[in-house]
Amino acid sequence: MKPKDKKSVIFYFLMSIILLDFGRQIRTISYNPYLINYKNPIFSIEHVYNTGGAFGMFHDFTAFLSVFAIIMVLLLFVIVYKNVKFSDKSCLLSLTLLNAGTLGNLIERIKFHHVIDYINLNFINFPIFNTFDVMICLGITIYIVFVLIDIKQLKTLFNKNENNN
Repeated sequence: MKPKDKKSVIFYFLMSIILLDFGRQIRTISYNPYLINYKNPIFSIEHVYNTGGAFGMFHDFTAFLSVFAIIMVLLLFVIVYKNVKFSDKSCLLSLTLLNAGTLGNLIERIKFHHVIDYINLNFINFPIFNTFDVMICLGITIYIVFVLIDIKQLKTLFNKNENNN
């Protein structure tokens, strides 16, 4: 079976690899002795070993979260392979960010049996998170925003057609 668009699959793989490496490099930098316990009014670097999911949910469910992540990565690939055209940049970008973030956290769960969170926002009471969490949130946000824009455009188009009749 051929992919819907080869460019989209190539972009998906290459950008996922680049984003994975970016996330790993940021985590490595966070262990720099000059940054450990770094603090300013906006954020601080604090290492927390998270055996759960987002916001500490599913604490000590590493195996379940790993299986869920594997299913998500496979599902995202199938979606991109079968459905996404390179011209649909917002969808492709959102799915790529979601894949890279999910894969990054999955690799940490498999390698360390936990995810390493290190970014603490000091101006708000919020759970500590990592770069891969940011990628997942950005991917979901971009996808939702563009789905809502598409729905709004469909409604506008539908209302125009209704008024013409």
